[in-house]
Amino acid sequence: MAYYVLMRLRERFAHAARGALGLIFHEACAGCGAAGSGPLCVACMGDVRLRPRNLCAMCARPLDFDYAIETGAEYECGACRADPPPYDAACWALYYEGAARELVHAFKFSGRRGLAKPLALLAGEVLEPWLLARPGAVIVPAPLSWRRLYARGYNHAYLLARALARRTGHEVIEDAVRRVRHTPPQFGLNIKERAANVKGAFCVVKPAALEGRDVIVFDDILTTGATVTELAKVIRKIKPASVAVAAALRAGEV
Repeated sequence: MAYYVLMRLRERFAHAARGALGLIFHEACAGCGAAGSGPLCVACMGDVRLRPRNLCAMCARPLDFDYAIETGAEYECGACRADPPPYDAACWALYYEGAARELVHAFKFSGRRGLAKPLALLAGEVLEPWLLARPGAVIVPAPLSWRRLYARGYNHAYLLARALARRTGHEVIEDAVRRVRHTPPQFGLNIKERAANVKGAFCVVKPAALEGRDVIVFDDILTTGATVTELAKVIRKIKPASVAVAAALRAGEV
């Protein structure tokens, strides 16, 4: 707990320093670098694509059919019906490409933690209605290892989840699940390697906070789903009412 307090103080100091610099040097567009156009200029905003509608309600991958009339019904893909994932539903909002990719990179890797709010606004067009359909659910952001948290200075998944939750009224619990093993970055790994990389990396440390509740596991980017799948498996063991997963962006072939 003391470590999280220290990290919060570090975050506030860094955020205040960056805010002061932002008053002097106008923020550049994260997409193209145009001065004074941040977080995204008009042209880059037009480059952002929302998810399609015909996705599996469980894994959020494209269905092999489309429907001409929107009925409000949800459909599952054949793979999920044959071998359901350890979560009940999934949702993502934006394609991980172009300006959206540059925006999340600036947010994660360039210390621009203030980009959580505009990123949440963009993703919120899809995620907010999905979250509001799950009132009372608690959001659990994917935790970082202490090593990566210290190096970055903040948990990007937590900041993004908090920005979304402020608009929907959901509770966010950052410290219910802990990453107990530092893992190499998932970038460049295939599906099996990603799953093996995060296996046994998480532990529920506050089971009472999640037991019997609807839990939404949240991450910034969904690629193969290895991280959220492993988190869902661990959370399932403490008997929540349900487990769903959500992400702002989806990478890979969609």
